[in-house]
Amino acid sequence: MKTILLIEDNSLLAENIKALLEEEIFSVIHVSSAEEGLNIVFQDKPDLILCDIMLPDKDGYELLQILKDKLGYSLPPFVYLTAKSQRDDQRKGMELGADDFITKPFTKSELLNAINTQLNKREKLTGNEGSAESKTQILNQADDDLGGDNKLSYNGFIFLNEKKSPGFFAVKKIIYIKSLKDYTTIVFNDFRKVVIRRTLAKWEEILPAENFVRIHRQTIINLQFLDRVERDKNYTYRVYLKLIDIPFKMSQRYSRKIKKLK
Repeated sequence: MKTILLIEDNSLLAENIKALLEEEIFSVIHVSSAEEGLNIVFQDKPDLILCDIMLPDKDGYELLQILKDKLGYSLPPFVYLTAKSQRDDQRKGMELGADDFITKPFTKSELLNAINTQLNKREKLTGNEGSAESKTQILNQADDDLGGDNKLSYNGFIFLNEKKSPGFFAVKKIIYIKSLKDYTTIVFNDFRKVVIRRTLAKWEEILPAENFVRIHRQTIINLQFLDRVERDKNYTYRVYLKLIDIPFKMSQRYSRKIKKLK
């Protein structure tokens, strides 16, 4: 099992990345400062380093320079993980010897492909290419994209660049999504709410249709959380969801969809 050192001071984002990678075939060590990262590199000898640029003590550039001076060619693959997207920042990182530069927000496939690429490069250089089975597993997992215009997997994750708590969110934990014109509110089963700029029509395109259904022009629900549907007056229905006290309205047109999927 490959070990990844994650140096990231945003604890929620780090927890999400750690959980995501541990669901794959990786062991993840998380620290929140450059000094802690230095200690782990020499103590545990990770196979790859994921490092944010903006850290509370030293920045990612200074950390990489220290590691290069001390380890030289034995430095493991070093990948920056940062919100910075300007070309100058990327050039500076590459000139210092960074192997890759992943800009937030990113998808699961982007993260796993970057890791897989750098590990494969290093294995070829050292002559230790590992088993074909382990490589296939990483590549297959990377096919499950988290966002953009690609179809989401029900058991996959989506990266949401929410200001207070950016990170990976499990698709299956979405209870419902409600439209706010060009924006939508996503409500999760821990009652966390995230507002992002994405239309309900776009959500319909990327969510798995067998799990998520539109019950109103403003609402998509996760059928896993459907409790019951009750007939209301004037050919309308009330939809009750688990964990949610207030029912949603649904027209007869959308009720046929639910009956077909159930």
